[in-house]
Amino acid sequence: MSELSPEVAAVLETLPCDEYATAEKLFEQLLTGGPDVIRQLVVAVGPKFGDAGGVKPKYAVHGLTVYAGRPGADGQRRLVAGALAKELGAEHSDELKAFLCRQLQLCGTAGEVPALAGLLKSDRLCEPAAQALQAIGGNAALKALRGAQEKADGDRKRTLDQAVEFVSNQ
Repeated sequence: MSELSPEVAAVLETLPCDEYATAEKLFEQLLTGGPDVIRQLVVAVGPKFGDAGGVKPKYAVHGLTVYAGRPGADGQRRLVAGALAKELGAEHSDELKAFLCRQLQLCGTAGEVPALAGLLKSDRLCEPAAQALQAIGGNAALKALRGAQEKADGDRKRTLDQAVEFVSNQ
């Protein structure tokens, strides 16, 4: 976790916590650091997604996602979703990107559709990206899914066919 700022590392040492009020304060503290803190946490998950050293950063990313997705926190939601979407374009493993897609499934908005759409060409990442797009819904997600559907075959085609049908019927 050498890429973590001392402030972020100190918060990670206190996780997980049992009390919502304590977690709320920790997530608020992390969010004050903006996108850079989220980038630090994503990088700290590690190059191998299952590394033991990445457990607390992964916990923090997920906690921030859930916390920022609560009703009335639109600004925090946009902050977290935008930072996670930006990380989809970085040099991370496919497993880490799949994890990020699952987080965007919880907090993503139409603003993250372009980043997710870029993953629909990948055999490994098509499914988690399509699931996030289904959760986001709307015209932008439907357009991205249809665009990828035209060029897909095999398992990706089936995934995209189902996703297009789902979003079309929302």
